Amino acid sequence: MHAQAQKAAPPREVRLVAHSNILYWWVVWFYGYVCAFATYLNNVTVPFAGKQIKFFPEAWLGISYVAVILFVIVFTNVRARVLHTFIIAAVVALALVGLEWRWGLGSVFSFVPEIRVHMNLAFYIMMSTGLLLIWIVVVFGIDQLTYWRFHGGQVVERHRLGNAPGNVYDTRGMLMRRNPDDLFRHKLLGLGFLGLGTGDVVFKPAAAGSEPFIIENVWRSTEKQRRVERLLTLSGGSGEA
Repeated sequence: MHAQAQKAAPPREVRLVAHSNILYWWVVWFYGYVCAFATYLNNVTVPFAGKQIKFFPEAWLGISYVAVILFVIVFTNVRARVLHTFIIAAVVALALVGLEWRWGLGSVFSFVPEIRVHMNLAFYIMMSTGLLLIWIVVVFGIDQLTYWRFHGGQVVERHRLGNAPGNVYDTRGMLMRRNPDDLFRHKLLGLGFLGLGTGDVVFKPAAAGSEPFIIENVWRSTEKQRRVERLLTLSGGSGEA
């Protein structure tokens, strides 16, 4: 009974951190290590400058690595809402139908092996390790330098470094809404399909002249949103704008 009461009790404080888009680049360094492991297991060696350079024998591995990088670059900068996702899928389907009608997909895919894209084992390891280090520094370091603290009927923007004063908002009458999730950014790259996910949350203070502010790429956004909603309800705010 006591444990249930503690679970039902509202949180005293919630902190939200706005992450940069580098958060979603985990896919690139992770897949880079996958490519490195595949190259380690199955490789051909080419002598160069007195050393044996290891390459994966098939071209598709390098092509897929380039495709993953391009995918992350595009869909971390282009928003794809649900409607846009269907439009993208329709365009891709029409393009495939057109290719099949004009040349035949078999002849198109037979051309792919002629595109020789090879990265050696050292490239995959160095590239992935460099990206991993950058990812760790940004996600767990730089992004954490600024956060929003919901506590005691106020929202305070905090800066861990520097003397820049943070904004302070009263949560009484504050409206909160969550922007529609981006399928690729929030659901796929943000691991939303695993129950984690990211999201963009918008807050509109009730005070006259106060501008709405948005906190982007909030990690575990659904859980954080529910906790903030409980705090806003206690202070007279609202979960919907």
